[in-house]
Order: sequence, then structure tokens, then C-alpha cells
Amino acid sequence: MEGRKIMKVEIICTGDEVLSGKIINSNFAHMSGKLEEAGLNVIWGTTVGDNKEDLLKSFHLASERADAVIVNGGLGPTVDDLSQEVAAIASGNELELRQEWLEIMEKFFIKRGRVMTENNKKQAMLPKTSELINNPIGTACGFAVNIKKARFFFTPGVPRELFLMLQDEIIPRLLELSGENIVTKLKTFHSYGIGESRADTLLKNVVDLSPDKIVKLGFQAHFPQLETKLSIRANSLSEIEKNLKPVEDKVRETLGNYIFAEDKNTLEGSIFELLKKNNKTMSICEYLTWGNISKRISTIDKKGDHLKFSVSSNNLDALADKLKLSKDVLSIGLNEEITTKVRELYMTDFSLSVMINYQEENEADTYITMSSENDTKSRVGKFIGDEHRITLGSVEMALDCVRRYFANLPFDEKSDFER
Repeated sequence: MEGRKIMKVEIICTGDEVLSGKIINSNFAHMSGKLEEAGLNVIWGTTVGDNKEDLLKSFHLASERADAVIVNGGLGPTVDDLSQEVAAIASGNELELRQEWLEIMEKFFIKRGRVMTENNKKQAMLPKTSELINNPIGTACGFAVNIKKARFFFTPGVPRELFLMLQDEIIPRLLELSGENIVTKLKTFHSYGIGESRADTLLKNVVDLSPDKIVKLGFQAHFPQLETKLSIRANSLSEIEKNLKPVEDKVRETLGNYIFAEDKNTLEGSIFELLKKNNKTMSICEYLTWGNISKRISTIDKKGDHLKFSVSSNNLDALADKLKLSKDVLSIGLNEEITTKVRELYMTDFSLSVMINYQEENEADTYITMSSENDTKSRVGKFIGDEHRITLGSVEMALDCVRRYFANLPFDEKSDFER
């Protein structure tokens, strides 16, 4: 792998709304992440407003320093959508009407019972020598064209259209353009309860276990979860396996109970799989969590086969009245009473109750209890921060407690995010 020339990729995101910060540029993060997974290196990222002169300068600069450039946005039908026009100028081409795309757009509108306005025809105007890139779910036509030494790929700004085009059309073309006969893999560990700095310290020399020293370690923290990533580029799958396995085994051993899922799996997904595997049901009661625990599980258990019932309230008196509780003062004892009541009332195998008890300003105790007919486990999570952070932390800890309960792991292992 040494001495190999790496293709340099630049991403240019266009639009006044992106440049001004009115919308978060999540498209760049998605593109850069997907390219990294494919073993492609994004060297530069540029954001440009809807200004013809500025766009032209950015295209010229990118064409001199990059081998491939992805331009995102500016393919719409309005006057501030300038990508086709500027691409034509930069590549020394004229714009021409692509009849094949015009026909696709006309069918698109007819199928939806809409009338295509005259300005939509602008979306079928492409530089003469450009390659048309299909967009199966929208009217913004992607295209590719050479500008100086770089190959430019123009993509729509609508996220779902971009994501599909990137995966199915752009990345395969970039890999072919790179001329590299390489295999890549990204291994991801999702964890809760351990912070980025501690994980980094614990895994300091883990990549040295790779025989050829070709595994890269990285972290992505998004409170309250942490992603630990191992990326590798090699000439064959066997080379990847040889180098990656000892490293990923050590990561699992080191992070241990904190890992709740790997790769595309999620915390709520792992809970659902455990319930499904054992054919068990559960009910949930939430106080001051905005209903986020039930919401996350129900997005996986869409038919309610395992999450049979949930109740969420911000009113303790109403909750006490509804469940006919003997106590109405926030405490771990009240929380344990709730789990029993909910489990018996709705005849489920397990029940979870979570209650946030705000103490002093920016501090809260969160009571978490899991209950079955034969067993009850409780813990108190101690959080600090604003309401949003406390709620996020409480929800994540509660879901992790459910996972730990089903997996017979320590229920009250201290989190790095507690006070």
C-alpha cells in the first residue's frame, strides 16, 4: 500500500442558506463520511453562496488542486440555482437542452398529477460534453464534466436525492476514476457511559496490533453516545481480516460492557432483538422524559408486538391518579411501585419506569427501575446540565439499563456523564 498516489477529492457545497448558517450543512457530513467508508479521501471542503463569480472562482481553484470534485446544490429551477451555468463557463462549454431528461421530468410531473412549469426546463439544460447522472426520485439532473484536470460531479441539494445518487452513481464512478484495486472496511462500535478522552486513553496503542499497521482509530462523540471507529484499506479481504480482527477483538475487550451495538445496529434495536428472541413483552412509564424512551423503541417495534403499552406525563398528580399510586412524592420507592403497577395492569413480562427529579439548578436525579414478576432492579442516575442535556442523558441511561438487565450485566455501572 505504500507509495500509492491517493486521489484527492474536494466537496463544494453551494447556497446562501448553507453559507449563512440558516440550515445545517448535514449533506457535507454525509458525503464525507460515505466517501471515507469507501476509502476515498476528502482533502478540502468549500462552501459558496449563490453568486456566479464566487462559484466560478471556487470551481477553478478546485480544478487545480483536486482530482475529483463533488458539487452539491444549485440544480433547481429558480434564478439562484447556478450550477449548470457556471459549470458550462468553467468547462468551456455551452448549455444544451437534454431531451432525454426533459422527457423524464415531464413523466415525473404527469405521474403526480402536476403541471410542469416553464422554468423546470432549466433543469434539463446541461453543459454540452457532460455525462448525465440519473436522479430516480427527483427532477434535478446530476451530471459530470471535466474542468481542467479534475472530474466534477454535480449533485442535488435535496438530501434523499443526494444520498441515493451518491451511493448508486457517484461513488462507483469515483472508485473507477481512482484506478485503485483496493478493498476498504469501516468497523464501528457504539457505546454509552464512557467518554471520548477515557476511551482514547484506554485504546492508545490498540492499532499496533495490526500486523501491517494499516488500521486507523477514530472517535465521533455525539452526546450521550460515542462511536469508536476502525478504518482500513487493503488489497484484499484476507488482508483486511488479518489486520482488523486483532484490533477489533481488543476494542471489544477493552470497552466491554459499555458497547451496546456494532456497525449499523442501535441501542433500541438491540433491546427489540432481545425481546423478540425471548418472545417477551414490556410496558413503560415516563415522567419528564418527553416520551423519548417509548418513541425510540416503537420506531423499531412498529406493530407493538413487544412494547405493549407506554405512558408519558409531565404531571405527577395526574400520573399518580391514573395508576392509583399510594405515594405522590418523587422517590425511588415511588418509581418501583409504578413498575409493578404498570406491569400488572397491562400484563407484560417486564416494565420500566423512569422519572426525572430536578434538584438544584442544572442538576437532576433520574430514577430508573426495571421489573419482572420475580425481580426488580433500580438505580439513580445523577446528571448535570441544562434540561435538554439532562433529558438526553436520562433517556440513554434508561435504555442502556434495559439492555443491561436483559443481558445480565451490572445494572448500576457508573457513567462518565454523571456528576
